[in-house]
Amino acid sequence: MLPRFKQASMCVLIVIGVSLLQGAEEPVSVKSNWAAQPHGKYEFLQAPLTEEKEAAIRQSLPFRRIKLQRFGSPDVLNGGRAVNEYVEFHVDGKALLHAISSSNRDGVYTGTIDLRDYARLCLLYEALIQEAGTPEKFGHEIPSSHPVIAELTLTFNGTKPNRVHRNDTNFGDFKFWVFENVFENIESGVKWEQVQE
Repeated sequence: MLPRFKQASMCVLIVIGVSLLQGAEEPVSVKSNWAAQPHGKYEFLQAPLTEEKEAAIRQSLPFRRIKLQRFGSPDVLNGGRAVNEYVEFHVDGKALLHAISSSNRDGVYTGTIDLRDYARLCLLYEALIQEAGTPEKFGHEIPSSHPVIAELTLTFNGTKPNRVHRNDTNFGDFKFWVFENVFENIESGVKWEQVQE
């Protein structure tokens, strides 16, 4: 009786293991309209990048510059100044941080951003705008609200005018918040060097 129980248990374990493996091989279903893998001008994100292709890829990206500016209220209780800083990422790989009145990093800093990270920001922005429906629905600012605001400015390649989005940091649009968090994650990986004025 015991050998048959062992055989039956082993068969059940094999069936469970095989079904788990098969489930892992099935394509991931996407519930939004987002593609599971980048395609078109972003297809290069899934393959090794060669120096010969970099210039053409940079030309194909929709934005020449992505700038995120943060405005905040002064920390009166601690004698601190208001936050007013911006970070710019450029398609050529240049990065600029200009902290006008932030307490821990006043001044101008430069660094570099990887082409893949820049392209991922472009891809994420385009996907979030598609999800929002129109650019006007990306970001939310309550007119008389809390003065902590983030402003995103996109400079297009070509002659299109800049696109500007503002978002209330505490009560704003979650899609903007997602973009801002990815932007800040990339920003934190930049090796910033202070420029002597």
